[in-house]
Amino acid sequence: MPGIVRQGGAADPAFGAAPFAKLARKIVLLVADDAFVLAYCRSIIAVLHELARDVVVITKSTGRMSDVEMLGARVIALDWPALSRNLAQESLVAWRLARILEDEEADAVHLFGFRPVALGAMAAKLVSSRHFVMHVPDLDLIDAESGTPARLYRKVALRLVASLARRPTSFLLVENAADLSALSGWGVVPGPRFAVLGGAGIDPETFPVLQSPHNDIPVAAYVGELSQHSGLDVLMRAFDAIWSKGVQLRLEFHGEQPREREGIAEGDLERWRLHPGVGIHPAPADVRELWRRADILVLPGLRQRLPRALLEAAACGRPLIVSDVPGGSAFVRDDVEGCVVAGNDTAALAGALERLARDTDLRVRMGKAARLRVLQGFTEAHVGETIRNAYRSLLGAGSARRVDGG
Repeated sequence: MPGIVRQGGAADPAFGAAPFAKLARKIVLLVADDAFVLAYCRSIIAVLHELARDVVVITKSTGRMSDVEMLGARVIALDWPALSRNLAQESLVAWRLARILEDEEADAVHLFGFRPVALGAMAAKLVSSRHFVMHVPDLDLIDAESGTPARLYRKVALRLVASLARRPTSFLLVENAADLSALSGWGVVPGPRFAVLGGAGIDPETFPVLQSPHNDIPVAAYVGELSQHSGLDVLMRAFDAIWSKGVQLRLEFHGEQPREREGIAEGDLERWRLHPGVGIHPAPADVRELWRRADILVLPGLRQRLPRALLEAAACGRPLIVSDVPGGSAFVRDDVEGCVVAGNDTAALAGALERLARDTDLRVRMGKAARLRVLQGFTEAHVGETIRNAYRSLLGAGSARRVDGG
């Protein structure tokens, strides 16, 4: 079950005592941009409010800073390029970040995302000692780009991250256990404090079990970026294979072209749109409406993270088809919550689609198992408790003064 997998230091016996004291005066959260905060960090901010009197969010503005302030956090704008592999430019951003951290004098800095972690590690060289929580949900992006600038950036960034991870005042949070092995392979060896979260977590009450759709022809849906790393070309080949056999199934894509990576070629998208069994749509405004009418989630990509879309579909009681990479396969057990197929294996993916398309009872059984799996360790409550334990380990054992709440 997700949670703390290794944690140094003795436990603080005062924790859990009433009344609960705040662990810190102030915690700063660094995130890529305000839209990302709203999409992925609401529950994190709620937990940080439990732990500190003040929560400050440092992020880039895309026009939604006031929405972030509505979460109860003070917001500081930090302008940075959408995607930079220019080390001099990144150093300038890190210098600006260091000046902000000096002014804020926070007890801890929560770095969310690989690039914020790398920038925070650079800024940590320029400021007096801070407690850092390194929260890396997107390790799959490290190898997503090629070329000399990207390779140089990765080399320098990973060295900085490795240096910060070794600090006794740092705590590392990753999505799944395989991330620890990946980091170790890149030379980032966690220090005495780290934890596995088991994804971003969702609220199972927000995403309740939905009645199975009564479709004459079942619908398999992909939800996510329309990127070249999402395995959609393999999915289309698999769908063509079963369509040519006369298997009754419709396929829908729900998502947008990525902002920072190469998307699906427009010619391919246009060709897919012309397929009589395929629909291509924007990302759903309310994904629950999608799962009221769709039967199967299919995520064929080779990305390492545990997608939120998978947890949402599972919570709504839908069976899942994923490739056998860390992340999705850490959640889905083959023939229990769905089907796990080899990455880039068109025949295996076609077989999984056909099997679920033909068997209504199997879809129902796997959907029920998927919902139960969420409740066993992949909720916001589980993730929140792991983050609380991380801060208790980092700030509780005399390493930072505790302040009374209220």
